[in-house]
Amino acid sequence: MKLTKFRIQDFRSIQDSGWVDIDDIAVIVGKNESGKTSLLKALWKLNPFHDVDYNIDREFPSGRRKEKSPEKIVVTARFSLSTEEQQKLLAVHDSAKGVNEIEVKRNYKGTRLYSFFPVSPSNTERDIPWVVSQFDEQLVEPPSGFSDHFKNQYRPFIKAIRDEVANGGGCKRAITGCQEIRDEIPSFCHPNNGYQHYATDQTALQKFNKVIDALKASIERPVLGHCVDLVHTWLPTFVYMDDYRIFSGAAQLDEVLERKEKNKLNKTDETLLTIMEMAELKIEDEVQKGGQEDKEQRMHDMSDASHTLTNLIAKNWSQKLYEVEFRSDGQHFVTWVKDVGQKGLVALEERSKGFQWYFSFDMMLMYETKGKFENSVILLDEPGLHLHAAAQQDLLKRLAAYAEKNQLIYSTHLPFMIDFTRLDNIYVCEEKGADGTKVHKDWATADKDARFTLQAALGLSWSQSLFVGKYNLIVEGVTDYWFLTTISTMLKDAGQTGLDEHLVITPAGGASKVAYVGTILHAQKLNVAVLLDSDTEGDAAYKQLVNEWILKDKFVLRAGQILGVKENRALEDLFDEEYYLALTQAAYSAELAGKKLALKLPANLPLVERVGEALKQAGIAEFNKGRVAKRIMDDLAKKKISDLPTTTVNNFTKVITAINSIVQGWRKK
Repeated sequence: MKLTKFRIQDFRSIQDSGWVDIDDIAVIVGKNESGKTSLLKALWKLNPFHDVDYNIDREFPSGRRKEKSPEKIVVTARFSLSTEEQQKLLAVHDSAKGVNEIEVKRNYKGTRLYSFFPVSPSNTERDIPWVVSQFDEQLVEPPSGFSDHFKNQYRPFIKAIRDEVANGGGCKRAITGCQEIRDEIPSFCHPNNGYQHYATDQTALQKFNKVIDALKASIERPVLGHCVDLVHTWLPTFVYMDDYRIFSGAAQLDEVLERKEKNKLNKTDETLLTIMEMAELKIEDEVQKGGQEDKEQRMHDMSDASHTLTNLIAKNWSQKLYEVEFRSDGQHFVTWVKDVGQKGLVALEERSKGFQWYFSFDMMLMYETKGKFENSVILLDEPGLHLHAAAQQDLLKRLAAYAEKNQLIYSTHLPFMIDFTRLDNIYVCEEKGADGTKVHKDWATADKDARFTLQAALGLSWSQSLFVGKYNLIVEGVTDYWFLTTISTMLKDAGQTGLDEHLVITPAGGASKVAYVGTILHAQKLNVAVLLDSDTEGDAAYKQLVNEWILKDKFVLRAGQILGVKENRALEDLFDEEYYLALTQAAYSAELAGKKLALKLPANLPLVERVGEALKQAGIAEFNKGRVAKRIMDDLAKKKISDLPTTTVNNFTKVITAINSIVQGWRKK
């Protein structure tokens, strides 16, 4: 089962988050107190590693006491089924044919509610052939542990009931038959059962009673219940982490064991036990060994356990190679960490906070996924806060590795924790006043605080360009970056010419910032070109760049100039107007409610201006270009270059040719 979307309702600051679509990795950005933690914790409690209930008194939104009810749904999650899972569900009953999606809800009471899509399996009794097959598999022949005396008494009795079920008795006869078997079979035990030789009947009977009870419960449960039981076993484990665990390098094992037996473990004890378990050490065994005379065997165990844990997790920390080393003296147990090539030992809790976080992160995820890192939804609240920027880049790579067999959702406000090669998986989380917390992908409508992380990350992409971008193109906004790189890739996939592979494109975050970014890059003696819209803002940026002698005129490209027109033009004008209008219609379908957009302004005006006026005529006051850009990107992802209008392909080809011409000039130097 793979999580495809989820929705949180009536939890802390969240009244209704809206649907959040999920692929392999999703990133939730937003300022502090925007509701990111609430979102992750509510989702986590759908199916945590150790079951945790919702607390309605503390977690239901305040000020709405009349609405408070244990029946209130907190999380609704949709899951897609693999082909193999669909086949297994179909094997339960023919009525499950076609089921390919599951919806799971959980309310404040802790009850999980399952729905099947697009059809629901039957809620009727199990088929008689299935019931008979279960009798044949589980009851007709008793287990080998019974005496021959028991088997000879049992076989004719059970066969008679089985035949009654098969010949019209149905599920009701099977249920009563199970109870009759349960009541009658003690009399089949050998009469000399008190003797040791025949005591096996009594031992075997205790185990066999559980088999009979389980079969009776299975028959009583209708088809739909069986389907629910099956999909519940496929439900991913949700793993939540919000900080590194508390470490203590030293512990008295007998004292920890005593607290464990009294159910009074503290956080430090829990972490120690987790570390020991991951290293294949049992505290009960180690306490016993602590009082034995044989020290050599224990030293060997400590060495072997040290290598076991080191091999599991040490390779994931690239800042420094290290080894874990356990040592013990009686009941005194110490965990050390040694850098490879260094003789000195450092207690685990004395390492950097960054190291402790990374160590804890890998260890806990390995522990809660039973060492498999499979079929989990990993939820990380602000990961990497204690890590250096370079270590955060390591962490991004590690997260991508985890997401290969799991799904991963993390919140952040750290620019270095944004992967700008995956713009499609970034969500904005923000507080919307009386409407509570909302989660969405519409960056352009987000408030400035919610956009801060994205803007800062873009700013860092500028500074990274100072070091890795020999040939640089600055564009006004991230949508320009999307359009150029996507169309370029589509052209290359079709065997045509795309953007020069050595070119680094940097979105400036607006025309007004283009000159600033251009100045930074130019000052580093790098090759810099700029692509601007032909509008008022573009004119101002052009004057700063050219008239102030920052760049030569030939390195500043204008959209209108490339298209061969004198009028104002933006990058959106590269698209065929019918194509752009159709995607605008789709992006605003809810607000338009069936109304058709029509372009009425003169064709010599910029396309976005004409579309904006068409929306006004339809009753929509503000035109959000980013919203349409997102719809265009979704559409382009489904198409080949040959599917696009000829006008669009020709216009983008002109722009790419002009850009490549500049790069070729640089490369000839």
